[in-house]
Amino acid sequence: MFDLDKTLLSADSTVEWMRGLLRASPLKLLAALPVLPAALVMLHMPSARRIGASLLLWIATYGLDRAALEQSIDAFARRFEQGMRSLHWIDDGMARLREHLDRGDRVVIVTAAPQWLAGRLLASIAGDLPVLGSELRRAGGGWIVRRHCRGMEKCRMLLEAGYGKAWRWAYSDSADDAPMLARAREAFLVNATVRTQRQAAAHGASHAVVLQWPV
Repeated sequence: MFDLDKTLLSADSTVEWMRGLLRASPLKLLAALPVLPAALVMLHMPSARRIGASLLLWIATYGLDRAALEQSIDAFARRFEQGMRSLHWIDDGMARLREHLDRGDRVVIVTAAPQWLAGRLLASIAGDLPVLGSELRRAGGGWIVRRHCRGMEKCRMLLEAGYGKAWRWAYSDSADDAPMLARAREAFLVNATVRTQRQAAAHGASHAVVLQWPV
């Protein structure tokens, strides 16, 4: 099991995609500024994360129907493939991913990023990899998170998709993924701070090994 953002990618892909949408619309950017502090606080509260993630997403995607949303993701992915300073693949992470694939291991990408976005970014390098990500739905002219693939929800979605309750390996940068790491025989925290290590250990992932992958 591989997380995506800050594990295989150098930054948060959803943030970079939304930043582009907001910059393209001064009105959306103006609307997002007063909401940003509250949204950031909510993202650190397990009970409010889905709402926090939805606030900025709704503003950034307001006025986009399904086709326009997919077009915006496709345009972002093309810019990414051409090279972006703010977002790129982590070389060591991709090498580890290829190592598992070359051995014939069953690999799943499981991420809090929208599934449509994650799938499109991965299409050019590993289009046949299964991807589980956050599910979106349209509401009031914009898009919000219907199901946030983060924390324990990752484990639920993996179980529902037929990947069982435990796995051989798991990689993530975040203590939020402690439930997924705890269920892995071998768990890895990428570029984790001491605080992240302690938080992960407190939630069952004390066996996680820290990997330092240059970004």
